[in-house]
Amino acid sequence: MRPVARRFSFRQDAAMPDTVADILHDLEPRLRALRHDLHRHPELGFEEQRTQGIVTAFLEELGYAPRACAGTGVVADLRPGVAGPAIALRADMDALPIHEETDLPYRSIHDGVAHKCGHDGHTTVMLGVAAALAARRDSLPPGNVRLLFQPAEEGVRGGGARVMVEEGALEGIAEVYGHHNWPNFPKGEVRVAAGPVMAQEATFRITLEGWGGHASQPQVTRDPLTAGAHMVTALNSIAARGIGHHGGAVLSVTSFQCGTTRNVIPGRGVLLGTVRALDAALGERILARLEQVVAGVAAAHAVEAHLEVGRGFPILPNDPGCAEVVHEAAAEILGAERVSAAGLPLAASEDFSYFAQAVPGAYFFVGAGREGEETPGCHHPDFDYDDALIVPTARIFVRIAEDRLRALGAAGARETS
Repeated sequence: MRPVARRFSFRQDAAMPDTVADILHDLEPRLRALRHDLHRHPELGFEEQRTQGIVTAFLEELGYAPRACAGTGVVADLRPGVAGPAIALRADMDALPIHEETDLPYRSIHDGVAHKCGHDGHTTVMLGVAAALAARRDSLPPGNVRLLFQPAEEGVRGGGARVMVEEGALEGIAEVYGHHNWPNFPKGEVRVAAGPVMAQEATFRITLEGWGGHASQPQVTRDPLTAGAHMVTALNSIAARGIGHHGGAVLSVTSFQCGTTRNVIPGRGVLLGTVRALDAALGERILARLEQVVAGVAAAHAVEAHLEVGRGFPILPNDPGCAEVVHEAAAEILGAERVSAAGLPLAASEDFSYFAQAVPGAYFFVGAGREGEETPGCHHPDFDYDDALIVPTARIFVRIAEDRLRALGAAGARETS
């Protein structure tokens, strides 16, 4: 049985505000309350049943006919079957396996699960977009806007975007747009750029097998701890010394587990880490060098090394035309001086890449860093999405939708004339 959603009423009559800004400001208290409710009840990837129920009921109130996708995701068309171009707007819904350490009145009720990346805010933004578009359904240019509420962005079983693409969520779609709040950028500013804006990711696990023994007799052991220490240093030099001044890749060793006590040389050690690259060929070069370094250091220390590489999300490419669309929409809403490409690309990865590699698209960042303080970043235990971003971000998405329906429709008319 689908969870019962909180009821939100929307005025869709002659008294309804005329402008998108008025519509969203009128809804803002309800949207903030919804965001707090989602924050209080976080769900991990592919487990977002309650969130799915709330989103579905919310959309049904607005006249949409939402359908499930990728298990716990939701897809909804503003005007299904209407002739004209179609674009898609995406929001992610899942939380992280992190314990909340804030004293917020709406803090997570689930130990070890919390919205520490802001997806509760992203979902709320897109529901605000859904409301604004529904209120203007009859006055928009011809065409359709498809809303994608995606599960499992945080990498569970390869991510929800890939599954949504496989299940046809982008069929008939010309362009796709998505965003992320980002506390590392100043609050109220937008960052967008053409080309790669987020990196491809690969993970690695190195298991070192040696021959342990008494700490007083290292000469009769094959010490994986010493080998691992040398390996960490050598691996950290791959990107630093293997790439020119343009950079474009990061290799990080993030875990080294070896030994349990002071007087025993262990027989086994495990290293974990990631490789991120903004160019596919460069990423392959780094991985090839990784394999060489692991083999060489292991041989030098007479231990066996077993390297396992996992492939994560691919590079997220922003189509130049779509990036310009975002730039113009954000500049209109926020002011041109608050929109730039500063700080991009990022070495983080995102499964919106599957959408953006399937059709032209753009992914942008909305700054959340509060002036004069060190705002907790995404994935920090003290992070909380800033409610003040809901309305301006939703306005940007609505402006993108209106502009693209109008422009794509005009382009199609010229092609058929």
